[in-house]
Amino acid sequence: MGRNSQRRRARSGPGNRQAAPDLSEISRARTAKLLRSDIATWMENPSKGPGGSFLKGESAPDPVAVWGTLMGWLVAAREQITEEQARDAVQWISDTLDIQHGDLLYAASVIGHPGAPSVTVSEATEHYGENPVTFVLYMLMLAGALVATVGNGDPEWLRQFDLAG
Repeated sequence: MGRNSQRRRARSGPGNRQAAPDLSEISRARTAKLLRSDIATWMENPSKGPGGSFLKGESAPDPVAVWGTLMGWLVAAREQITEEQARDAVQWISDTLDIQHGDLLYAASVIGHPGAPSVTVSEATEHYGENPVTFVLYMLMLAGALVATVGNGDPEWLRQFDLAG
């Protein structure tokens, strides 16, 4: 065995192995980046509504990762925002996208809107029908609205709520 082979073997021995990357952490980071990008595009022209690159294409992330990322952001934001800021976010969506205020309230229960019904996440999801993507879109709208009203239009504001691996 040559010297180079011995060195490689020594470096790759059991005590020197580098940990394999955590694929769930990579997926979570990729999903968060994609969602922030969709929100950034939306903030350029708010009346067009949020992008949906997370729903289509070959590089679309796992739907569970999308749901988990959005839910994580909104629940964490709930701990930092006031009821007034939750109201402002819902009003911003209503004004910007002409969505009925009442339609937003079930989803807004996640961010602590004082006028939202006291429902579980399952009940809120069911309120929007059989397709769970509808609730995901409402969560994306809420995340974008919080960026617009609390985060000064900067999607990087959401980074503080990213789940740690």
